[in-house]
Amino acid sequence: MKRKPRAGDIVFAHTKGTLGRLIRLGERLRWQERASRWNHACVVSRVSKGEVYVIEATLKGVVESPLNKYPDHAVIAPPAGVDVKRLVEFQKAQLGSSYGVLSILCIATDLVTGNWFPSLRRDGSWICSALTAEGLRAAGWFTPASNFGDIYTPTPAQVWVALTGHDC
Repeated sequence: MKRKPRAGDIVFAHTKGTLGRLIRLGERLRWQERASRWNHACVVSRVSKGEVYVIEATLKGVVESPLNKYPDHAVIAPPAGVDVKRLVEFQKAQLGSSYGVLSILCIATDLVTGNWFPSLRRDGSWICSALTAEGLRAAGWFTPASNFGDIYTPTPAQVWVALTGHDC
């Protein structure tokens, strides 16, 4: 039975655009033999009149969007102990923040240069998996699985594995 989305739920989506393809390529190059199904992560912010909305980091910045724009997605409950109210408040506080295009470029540089090259990130910007993982951490998700170090380290697939315990 498919889960009925609620505020604070975590959404993973498969997108087919250029950025989604690049994310899956990066996963394949660095972390996995094959790309993951999920290349986007976001959080349900509200359900209004049957419409589900998510807060997500997109190329337009951090925005609230209807979930129905992602036909291929999975919805999972946040881990036990996560304060859903704090999670949603954290996500809402990030609305209007920039997308981490510079961070994405730096991550791409990290993929081809190795650990010897300095890693740079742009403060005040987000990528989708960082926004989702940091929201969970701000809401009380502290486990070995949630210790990603650099908030820009986890891919959507890695957040999925940390939350579910299995590959996607």
